[in-house]
Amino acid sequence: DVIPPAYLDELSLLQDRIAPFSTELAFDIIEKELQMPLDMIFSEMSPKPVAAASLGQVYQARLRSNGKLVAVKVQRPGVQAVISLDIYILRFLAGVARKVGKFNTDLQAVLDEWASSLFREMDYREEARNGLKFRELYGKLRDVMVPEMYLEQTRRRVLIMEWVEGVRLSEVRDLYL
Repeated sequence: DVIPPAYLDELSLLQDRIAPFSTELAFDIIEKELQMPLDMIFSEMSPKPVAAASLGQVYQARLRSNGKLVAVKVQRPGVQAVISLDIYILRFLAGVARKVGKFNTDLQAVLDEWASSLFREMDYREEARNGLKFRELYGKLRDVMVPEMYLEQTRRRVLIMEWVEGVRLSEVRDLYL
């Protein structure tokens, strides 16, 4: 509501143009987070990400344990440091805007609350728990499909969830990222 639609459209285009980071690095992150080689966890895995965004990217894989097709979301290396710097700059600008604009609202406190929520969500275990809650509340509704979360295999920087069949590739980023 605060940002004009034209700016939001441009920001969305920037997000859509984010290049994936190297698959080798992504696979290393997965192995370190899960503390075992990929071939012990997955019987197959896409050689390239099927989607990439500012916070991470997604691979399609098959769990060795049950043969289920899953989405493996991997957090982009260094993303927390980049976001921390962005928030630091935004806090400064919020302070200036409050003084210059004579706002009654404590913009820095609003930003701090938003940042706190963002950092909690960057822990993929929290995202998986939220997905489980959402599934419990809305998963039985007609026309609502909520992917299963594999909480036992999810770590801070790696999220494993059910691959939703019938999703067009153009929708993968919105669904999983």
